[in-house]
Amino acid sequence: MSLKLDEIDRQIIRHLKENARTTFVDIGKALDISDATVYNRVKRLMEMGVITKFTIEVDEAAVGRRTRGFILVNVAPGSVREASKRICEIKGVREVYEVYGSKDLIVKVEAEDLRRLRPVILGLREVPDVVDTKFIPVFKTWKG
Repeated sequence: MSLKLDEIDRQIIRHLKENARTTFVDIGKALDISDATVYNRVKRLMEMGVITKFTIEVDEAAVGRRTRGFILVNVAPGSVREASKRICEIKGVREVYEVYGSKDLIVKVEAEDLRRLRPVILGLREVPDVVDTKFIPVFKTWKG
């Protein structure tokens, strides 16, 4: 199925990606169209599945999540789906990516401190079919 997006649709998406709280009135002014047009296009983009959700960015340190990192994971052949589902259930796991290459999954984890991050890492290692893990701590985030 080919999605029919024009330049106005792309500009609306760009504005909402920059700040999901941007009002339809402000987007309309920036694009020289009415807020009703923006509303109708956003509604259509949602119905088409182009826009799937509106979300927020949180300063994780401000809410007590200061320690984060990534875990590179290899799983037994044929078990990526089941292992991923189980990993997603672990408290402290924020994102799970299936990747292609020398590893099967990249898992983003975070906690208040290293002491609280340890059970997250150990819990992931106990998931059935997880064969190998490597933890990479994050020292500084430059963009994100």
